[in-house]
Amino acid sequence: MNVIGIETATRAAGVALVSEEKILAEITQDSRLTHSETLLPHIEKVLEISGVEKIDAVAVSIGPGSFTGLRIGLAAAKALAYAWQIKIIGIPTLQAIAYHFPTAVTVLPMIDAQKNRAYVQAFRNCAALSDIEVRAIEEIVSAAGKIDGEVFLCGDVLHKIKTDLPPNVRLAPINARMPRASLVAICGKDLLDAGKISNVMNMEPLYVRRSEAEELWERRQKLLSEK
Repeated sequence: MNVIGIETATRAAGVALVSEEKILAEITQDSRLTHSETLLPHIEKVLEISGVEKIDAVAVSIGPGSFTGLRIGLAAAKALAYAWQIKIIGIPTLQAIAYHFPTAVTVLPMIDAQKNRAYVQAFRNCAALSDIEVRAIEEIVSAAGKIDGEVFLCGDVLHKIKTDLPPNVRLAPINARMPRASLVAICGKDLLDAGKISNVMNMEPLYVRRSEAEELWERRQKLLSEK
């Protein structure tokens, strides 16, 4: 079974092709180029270098993360599902990051939510222990110190941590911090094997909160209504 994975939730976008948990090809790029510029060429390149002709499913990171990036990734995944008549699986981004650590340690993947906040969720053995929350980064670090056992922090906000880490808390190794397209594909394969697929007609990004533009518009409307 060949599953193509698409990851566009953060600035580091990627595409990977996985077969029976073997990574056949993967491209990850963290640059100033937009996902709309790099995603389709990367999909073409992954298919070319893997030599695979038949794709069984596409797995796509659905967030939380960059609102624009998520829309681009989901649009591309839906286009592939329609064009190739294959199954599609939406993968929560924090869950995909947790796949770096399929062990008994507690993992706290974090994605930047702006204003020194992060989307966060706790995992152990790739299984969620909590719901997704938006919390202050320093608050997350403090709470991690109260968890029993070793805790690993992952994600794209680790450079924003300004306080000392509690004794039981560690930053994940640099190679296991960010969401990767191969992890999205592997997670998608696991869900596919369990018979869990998404509906291409009503799939939506997992935003968790509204965009800054939406919040600003609401504030402006409220001010106008009060005049």
